[in-house]
Amino acid sequence: MFVRSAAVIVGVVAAVILAAPSAQAAQGYRAHWMLDEIGSGIAFDSSGNHNDGANLNVAGDGDGYTFNGESSRVIVPNSPTLNSGTGDFSWGVTLSMTEPPMPVGETYDILRKGLAGSKGGDYKLEIMNSGGKAKARCVFNSVLPSGVRANLAQLDANSLADGRLHTITCTKTANAITVQVDSHTPKTKTISGGLGTVSNTFDLALGAKAEQTAKSGFDWFEGELTDAWVAGA
Repeated sequence: MFVRSAAVIVGVVAAVILAAPSAQAAQGYRAHWMLDEIGSGIAFDSSGNHNDGANLNVAGDGDGYTFNGESSRVIVPNSPTLNSGTGDFSWGVTLSMTEPPMPVGETYDILRKGLAGSKGGDYKLEIMNSGGKAKARCVFNSVLPSGVRANLAQLDANSLADGRLHTITCTKTANAITVQVDSHTPKTKTISGGLGTVSNTFDLALGAKAEQTAKSGFDWFEGELTDAWVAGA
């Protein structure tokens, strides 16, 4: 396990700010799970919005949660504060892992609200096996005022399966999505028609999907999370 330090917490806040250098990034926590409980059935939300999660088969030792890759996840009940709205919005985690999901093209779901094609849209942070390397991918499938869906995803280039702690931040602005790993240069993709909002009624999950899909099951994460958050204006 890794020891949480003040530097890690400062890095999380800095990452939220740095992820969208061309616009003021969302800085107010709507949910913040510090994941520092020991033997608890609840992942407490420190934001004051009461977005506490139910722990399922995770091992918490005070420094983070270990996910076993086959049955561990945290389920946070649906709340309007976990949907994006139309303003700037960000979500992210601090994690460590030693192996990419297998085989190539497979993914770990790290933080997700909704499934692809959900009424009201969905967003997620996943780890993808890209060419044998574990890389972070941010996805925002939104709904425009016209009802048309706007789908945008950005893959980062950094390899993460090295056993070290990495902070990953996804940021959505009016017409772009950005992924940033640690202090590396952010990767941004824009969409000319603009991004709308995600407002679904699904639970939010850490470490897996909240709902199983026939195609990919739950996409169980194997590794450690030491911090997770959702933030918005």
